[in-house]
Amino acid sequence: MRLDPSRFIGRVHQRDVALCVLRNDHIELAVCNHGARILQLLVPDREGLHRDVVLGHDSLAQLLAGMPSMGAFIGRYANRLAGAGFVIDGTRHPVPANDGPHCLHGGPAGSRHQVFDVLAHQAQRLCLGWTFRSSEDGFPGDVDLEVSYRLEGSAVVIDYRATVREAATPLSFTCHPFFNLEGEQSASALDHALQIEADRFVPVGADRIPLGRLEPVTGTAFDFRAPRTVREALAQDHPQLRLGPVPGFDHTLVTALSDGLAPTTVRRQARLAAPRSGIVMEVWSDAPALQLYTCAPMDGSLPRHAGKHGRIHAHDAAVCLEPQRLPDAPNQPAFGPCVVMPGQTLPGRIEYRFGVQDTVGAAR
Repeated sequence: MRLDPSRFIGRVHQRDVALCVLRNDHIELAVCNHGARILQLLVPDREGLHRDVVLGHDSLAQLLAGMPSMGAFIGRYANRLAGAGFVIDGTRHPVPANDGPHCLHGGPAGSRHQVFDVLAHQAQRLCLGWTFRSSEDGFPGDVDLEVSYRLEGSAVVIDYRATVREAATPLSFTCHPFFNLEGEQSASALDHALQIEADRFVPVGADRIPLGRLEPVTGTAFDFRAPRTVREALAQDHPQLRLGPVPGFDHTLVTALSDGLAPTTVRRQARLAAPRSGIVMEVWSDAPALQLYTCAPMDGSLPRHAGKHGRIHAHDAAVCLEPQRLPDAPNQPAFGPCVVMPGQTLPGRIEYRFGVQDTVGAAR
């Protein structure tokens, strides 16, 4: 069931909100300019029937009352910054806290809360823009961001460019769809087979702040170098999976940590496959890390966990695979550079490539 664009027409922060739809002969994508968020993604299954493979909302009112990260484009700094601050060239910069004493996903004025300008909307391409202003979000420097979504065959390609003005600032962007490749009406994604091209992960404390080191995945629940289901990984158990009342992943896996800010080659970071629908998705990007989130905190409470067409989302309803820089990198020197200087532009790319597998598991 396609989303109704008329249910997203409105004004937030004195800015016009709309739902923008892209389609080609293979897939269909619906993006709301509030948060630049992916709300629907229709992909053919093994039988050629289209399934909606992302969780989302079916109206602007539901979106505003729901989870602010669901489907959103995240910045200016994805994930957490410890103590809601950081030091650049000897000067400490406090930023607004919105996750206890910490700053999450750019704080209360991060991009997931903003209504982007629609710069261009064509049949298979959408370009959105937003300017982060230091006077509004508390980070140093202003940042002009452009994000484009386009369809290429059976792939969604997301390109972004962020240009810094006036003062150096840390940047880390990601896209935050909640994937269930059986279809968004499916109650669980635990039986999806997952593969991640990472040999290290970032252990965190109970507040999800990194402990300042990387650990090898070998022999642990975090080892997805060979495909296995999310359920199998959780059953292996690990102290890091028991940081909340329901076991789950909310951790960064390192795929290509580098010494520079320049993007590396776009490469495959992860592969996700659903056994019943046969839908396979590969995540490709130039980011050094990937956040794995299995939605353990989702408990069906309303209105926060309301979904499309009357669905209510509970534990493990989706898998999030978020290409990004390492969390808290401004406060963790070993996690690689993340500060962009005035006049510099940080580009990036994220691709979701879709296909199907036959009954013996071969992708086609």
